[in-house]
Amino acid sequence: MKVTSPFGYLAAVLVVLGGWVLATVVAAGAWDTVREATPVTITDERVDAAGSSLAVFTDIDQPTLDITCTATPEDGEPIEIEEAAIDIAVDTDGRRWQLINLLPEGQDGLAIACAPADDRTDSASYAYAVVDGFASRGERGQAIATTGLIAAVALGIWTFHCRRTRTSTDQESGPA
Repeated sequence: MKVTSPFGYLAAVLVVLGGWVLATVVAAGAWDTVREATPVTITDERVDAAGSSLAVFTDIDQPTLDITCTATPEDGEPIEIEEAAIDIAVDTDGRRWQLINLLPEGQDGLAIACAPADDRTDSASYAYAVVDGFASRGERGQAIATTGLIAAVALGIWTFHCRRTRTSTDQESGPA
């Protein structure tokens, strides 16, 4: 099929926009797995989170404190757990837990610890949840966005090629 209309370029823009919208919906669904998680209070026990993500929650929202959470493997250096990109509250057993940190790629045998960065007194409790499917949904969203972009670029190039070959063919045949 030869695309000789300039609307081929518009179609390419619509393909990339559609891909981004779909990718956003899929990737945003990853946070649903965090919302459905059941937080478990942090203890001295190690957490097995290989192949999953690790979400860290607090029961007291403390926006003025800079809380640092780390996950330490049995035989490794502490990994600082990234601050969560969005605010999520999870209600479990009459307690409301606020998401504060998220480690997208967990490991087995992690010791989790949270404390204010400035060593202030902290009366909050912390909990964790092993979340399955968070990273994979984000990766699926990224794959959809990339596929949409590649398809749009290909359509734009094909439209350009078809329009140029049509123009050169018309000029070669000349007026009748």
